Amino acid sequence: MSDFTVSTVQQTAIGQVNGLSGNREHNTLSVADTLHYMATLYVTPLQSHIQIKNAVLCDCAAGFGWLSFAFLLSGGARAILVEPHAGKLSAARELAEILGVADRCEFRSDLLQGLDLPDKSVDVFASVETLEHVGRANIAAAVANMDRITRQAIILTAPNQLSPLVSHDARVPFSHWLPIAWRSGFCRIFGVRHREFNHFPTPWHLRRLRQRFQPQAKTLIFEDHRAWRDHYPVYSPYGGGVWKHAPPVWLSLYLRLTSALLGRHAYWICPNLANIWVARDLA
Repeated sequence: MSDFTVSTVQQTAIGQVNGLSGNREHNTLSVADTLHYMATLYVTPLQSHIQIKNAVLCDCAAGFGWLSFAFLLSGGARAILVEPHAGKLSAARELAEILGVADRCEFRSDLLQGLDLPDKSVDVFASVETLEHVGRANIAAAVANMDRITRQAIILTAPNQLSPLVSHDARVPFSHWLPIAWRSGFCRIFGVRHREFNHFPTPWHLRRLRQRFQPQAKTLIFEDHRAWRDHYPVYSPYGGGVWKHAPPVWLSLYLRLTSALLGRHAYWICPNLANIWVARDLA
């Protein structure tokens, strides 16, 4: 694993970055632990399938750029950070300068479904918790764009519409199966008030990828259940930054069963469609 040591000077400078300093979910993060998380969850599993030394990553939507920075600091060649939110994109530029990777970064303000990079112009495409935000009418176009632009591997995570419970929206079981207009009323029955609802993708939305790519992971992004279990304890940069020392027992048992039964196709019935899709000529 790469050394993600962040100096006191860097940490202080990061704390003053415009757009980050006022974000309550990100301005208290341990930067070193956040980079380590991104490497553990995405970069290291990716390296089981491809060499990243000369690889170009397209990170869409990149947010503040943590995944891209972890990729570059782990030895990746170059990163294209795609983020439609102007404040986050501007902050990512500043962060890249502070972390010393700006010369290997390109920044673009685009939507996933409209991204106009040339065919097969990047080695790795990362779409982490993004497809649920593009809108139902744009999911197919977004997946097609990932397929068109990528040469070697696609890192994809998104809540699975088929799962009875997903970790987005109100987290009320079955609520995401209802039309959006009905969800607020349904959630209030259970004492939950929520307004921001999304359209989630299904495994069928990913069928376009199967023409050139194969899913490789058996337990979310990880090679198997043991690798997923062993990544704990882990610092999660979500929710303001928390340490997770062990997985929920029910989730561990469920993922162990699904990976044993379905192997690399377990994403079909998991709460998240997470997987690494590798080009068939490399798999």
